[in-house]
Amino acid sequence: MLRITDKEYFLPIIEALQGFSEFGTGTTKPMLIRGVCRTTHEKSDYVVKYLNSPRMSFESSCRELLASFIARELGLNVAEPALINVTSNFADSLRGKEGFNNAINSIGLNYGSKFFGPGFMELIHKQHLNEEQLVQAKQIFALDIFISNADRRIDKQNMLTNGTKIIIFDHELAFGFIMDIIKNPTPWIIGESDMIWIKNHFFYSTLKGNEHNFITFVEGLYVLDDNFWEKANSLIPNEWKTGQISKIRQNLMDLINNREIFLNEINRLIL
Repeated sequence: MLRITDKEYFLPIIEALQGFSEFGTGTTKPMLIRGVCRTTHEKSDYVVKYLNSPRMSFESSCRELLASFIARELGLNVAEPALINVTSNFADSLRGKEGFNNAINSIGLNYGSKFFGPGFMELIHKQHLNEEQLVQAKQIFALDIFISNADRRIDKQNMLTNGTKIIIFDHELAFGFIMDIIKNPTPWIIGESDMIWIKNHFFYSTLKGNEHNFITFVEGLYVLDDNFWEKANSLIPNEWKTGQISKIRQNLMDLINNREIFLNEINRLIL
């Protein structure tokens, strides 16, 4: 999987061609569509989260994209992000069907991700994980604490597995400090208020009580350097950009600058 800073990486822009159906779960009413890539001209299926569906906006779309970039840069398996171009012709093709209202009010670029097809299913809480899954569970747990994502919960895991690979998605509520969901002026120190949402993380009870060391994840944070942020900024649609990007960057950079303390804190969590 290419990182966004790799020369060969590009963010696909997908022309929406055909809408299928909304997924039965999900506050944002995601929809399965078929589209064609402007660059490769390949047709594939994608999941689109319309800009004007519940809980979506320019800012939440930006957070989705940025969280995907960060996960990808850190080597996690994240649903491949894409920009879905919704036209009035595409929206009209949904008239009288589910998704029409959200589509017609979301003309332009929307956040989406490539649909990874059959063979993937949700995990069962506290299920036994094989060695490969356990490595990924540790990465996902650490990532969510790093990006203040309280939305991968016991009752809403936002990930699927095929038995080996775990793919994560749905990050519109990441960077909770931006929305005052998570308030911590020193994010490298995990306080009592943080424990409320951390204990509800899908993998907390799985990892708790076992000796794990997150040094590999924390040491890998160095890749989120100026080059990464410049590339990410160049890929984010201009209309999605607000002051939240600089605030997110500053928060994460402050944490990275105090990563030794953060490492001790996250190791302490699961003892």
